[in-house]
Amino acid sequence: MALPTRSQRYWLRTLSMLGACSATTTSGTIYLFSTYGPALSQRLHLTSTQANVAAIAANYGQLLSGPFFGWAADTLGPQVLSGFAAIGSFTAFSALAYTYEGSLGMPSWLLLAGYMILVGLASQSANMAAVTTTTKNFKQNRGSAVSLCVAFFGLSPFVLSHVSTLFFAVGDEPDTFGYLKFLSYLGLGTSLMAALSLTVVGFGPSRRYRQDIPDGFIIDRASDTSSGLLSDSHSEMTNDEDQALLVQGQGTAPGYSAVPKPTREDADVSATVLVGTSEAVTNSPNTQVALDPRGALDGIDYDTARELGGLSYLRDPEAQLLALVLFLCAGIGVFYNNNIGTIVNAL
Repeated sequence: MALPTRSQRYWLRTLSMLGACSATTTSGTIYLFSTYGPALSQRLHLTSTQANVAAIAANYGQLLSGPFFGWAADTLGPQVLSGFAAIGSFTAFSALAYTYEGSLGMPSWLLLAGYMILVGLASQSANMAAVTTTTKNFKQNRGSAVSLCVAFFGLSPFVLSHVSTLFFAVGDEPDTFGYLKFLSYLGLGTSLMAALSLTVVGFGPSRRYRQDIPDGFIIDRASDTSSGLLSDSHSEMTNDEDQALLVQGQGTAPGYSAVPKPTREDADVSATVLVGTSEAVTNSPNTQVALDPRGALDGIDYDTARELGGLSYLRDPEAQLLALVLFLCAGIGVFYNNNIGTIVNAL
């Protein structure tokens, strides 16, 4: 099966980026409790404590499920997570709407908390599908791409709260039932859109490592004589190079030669590989490194990161610092956000 060309990968990334922004729009609905929570609490005769527990349940559902949905995004793919987000968001907000209307009777506030947990699960599922796909699709502009997803995640509650004010708060009594139904269809539509458009495209063929060459060999471009050494560029390959590397099972591609991987001893002296040969060159100030020895020996692509998981992640100082910052900063924001509706009503 032929790999997509550079132009096709560009458009696939663009479509996937639109799907990621759509998915994070669904994720942002978790922070809208203050827009419908007071009316729902008044209709169900909830105390302030019960209303806060129900609101916090959504955050528990979102945050505690993060590791699982992160694993699922890597294992099952973004389409499965987006499908779950569509079903979960539609079910949860529909249940809240009909609970407010009275069609489901007067359920316990614990059941209401269960609906909010489902809202949190759907939010995290959509968020993980969007962020993991964007991270895998972008390399040089990864920060900008991921921040765009985060922006939609943060700004969607702001926009949707204004939608509530403009279209569902007309008259003496707000149309909470209509607003909750609107959120249910919004979550369904945006998540299905994400399921259709989210695709892991990747960075394209790598100059350093190819999995389709014989075991124990690396690809070395023999036609490039301008620099004398394999370029260490991080840019993507041209269409001609893409097509050349698609030849599998027929030796090496035209213009390329297969040379043995350097041994561990070669890696220790920072050996480089001459174009078209397997001759090792000792390290010197004027020598450009042609190959990352670690990538050649271990079969790792040039875009590598520390593999942390389990106890090693919990013991990592950077992971501990990240958890501390999120606990101190994000926790205060979530607490205030869940109570802003009650505070405004009290004032």
